[in-house]
Amino acid sequence: MLAGVFAAVCAGCEHDASTGEGDPMAVQTTTPSTAPLSAIRWVEWGPEIFERAAAEDKLILLDIGATWCHWCHVMDRVTYEDPEVAAVLNERFIPVRIDRDRLPDVDARMQRGTALIRPLGSAGGWPLTVLLTPEGDILFKATFLPPRRAPEFGASIGLIELLDRIDEHWRKNREQLTEAAGRIRGGVAAHYAQIYSRPGQLGAEQLDQIFEGLKASFDPVHGGFGGAPKFFTAAGLDFLLIRAWEGDQKARDMLVKTLTSMSRGGVYDQLGGGFHRYSVDARWEVPHFEKMAYDNAALLVRYCDAHALTGSEEFARVADETLAWIDRLLTDDERHGFYSSQDADVGLDDDGDYFTWTEREVRDVLGDRAELALTRFGVDEVGDVHGRTGRNVLHVTKTDEQLSKLLERPAHAIAGEIRFAKAKLLSARRKRIAPAVDKTIFADLNGMLIDAYLTAYEKLGESEARETALKILDNLLVRLRDERGVFAHYREGEKLHRTGMLTDQVWMGRALVHAYTVTADPRYLQAARKLGDFILENLTADDGGFVNSAGRSPAGGAGGPTRGWEDAPTRSAASVGVQMLADLGYLTAREEYTAAAGRAMASFAGGVDRRSATFLGGY
Repeated sequence: MLAGVFAAVCAGCEHDASTGEGDPMAVQTTTPSTAPLSAIRWVEWGPEIFERAAAEDKLILLDIGATWCHWCHVMDRVTYEDPEVAAVLNERFIPVRIDRDRLPDVDARMQRGTALIRPLGSAGGWPLTVLLTPEGDILFKATFLPPRRAPEFGASIGLIELLDRIDEHWRKNREQLTEAAGRIRGGVAAHYAQIYSRPGQLGAEQLDQIFEGLKASFDPVHGGFGGAPKFFTAAGLDFLLIRAWEGDQKARDMLVKTLTSMSRGGVYDQLGGGFHRYSVDARWEVPHFEKMAYDNAALLVRYCDAHALTGSEEFARVADETLAWIDRLLTDDERHGFYSSQDADVGLDDDGDYFTWTEREVRDVLGDRAELALTRFGVDEVGDVHGRTGRNVLHVTKTDEQLSKLLERPAHAIAGEIRFAKAKLLSARRKRIAPAVDKTIFADLNGMLIDAYLTAYEKLGESEARETALKILDNLLVRLRDERGVFAHYREGEKLHRTGMLTDQVWMGRALVHAYTVTADPRYLQAARKLGDFILENLTADDGGFVNSAGRSPAGGAGGPTRGWEDAPTRSAASVGVQMLADLGYLTAREEYTAAAGRAMASFAGGVDRRSATFLGGY
């Protein structure tokens, strides 16, 4: 796009598009820190930054990261602690940084937004480096950038040189860029209007088309959809689960294959329970090691439901272990709320070392009982973590039955030995320095986990899960709502932040409806009705579709779409809102909720076809 006009900006630039947070195979560094991160005069996100940029005639550099993001930590140390980077940003730009978990709507806008100048690589993921005009248009995007040319990072240009070139180009060609920005802004608006505003009627034929799309991308060898990197695609699994309950054998086979492969892979923590964020390979063996509340909430529900469908004890065990991990790592004794994530590592020289093992380490822990565990979990001297010779991600290479045949020993004896080995290894692992947990309590993530805990109660009989879910829900009703009964995204001290976003209202609404069906306590239904009314009055467009937040974003031209149906990285708030309102309509006999759910679906249903299976994916 506009390549001829802007080719000079990045002339001679080459950049490995996979280098950055999305690629654990990129080379790491131990470059010493030479200036504190605080040397950059970072500014908080808000409309004031655009006013200031216009007044000072400067571009805005926006850094989007996350507490759990390994490559965000690397960029902080390698790039933003560089004194020359700090000097350039402080003198010539408005430097702004945000946490994508705290401002998910802004992050979504920037991830989707179109750059005027061709970005390096795919320019999606984290860290996301964005240059914005004072009007809010996206000039340029990239993921990880070192300060200078760094072949070890696959980058023949660094942030400092890029800033110089783009700032110069902006000042020399502002009229062209401003005109182009207007065209792109109109094109983006038309594009998303076409995607999200296609009235129609959703029927069986369209659902069959979506299923055909899922089958086309299904991996019959390893399960899941697509190749490497491979995400959980929880909404796609939900689709398969519904079809399987209806008697579709193909959907059932796809579901069972995927859940089994995931639970036996390294993407599942074989010792501590819980799932890492995604697999870098197609086999589910080597993950990105951070653990997210949203992934584990979604997969806890799927494994509970799949156990109810199939009777699989393996699925029940995985659900129980995931539940135990959430209890242990993502909650406190008082049950104030669920935390949001666990980091992948404890330093730049670490790439999941807390979770991985060398053969020597396993032998030291298990002594003469190590051989069975080494065989079971595929541990050897070579290892399977790129760039970390000898480090192994534990994954199930042979089941109890396979080991029984191989070793000519009873399967129950094998199972007992494996339980012993796992307990010993977990005990040893807990002596290591563990990656940090982000203890921020976000409304939408808590809604997901409350819903998942109540599902575990219903499908597995976990009564403690019910009590935990209800206690956290009661605490959040007191601490995380405003005087209208509307949820904030999170709280700091006595201040509520980002009150009224769709994602928080629908997920907490879903949790409240679920709590009401479990307890028949009218408090929960009353609270859910307040959210339903708020959505109808403040978060519903003229065509019936849902918008992500009320009012206009301060992002100006970078605003992008204000609605979406993509299930990435979590199930879309719009789809959760449809189900929540439909449930409210059924429980209260209020037609306005049922009608609103139908209108929202109809606003989008005309665009549903086989390609819509991609909406069931993830970042």
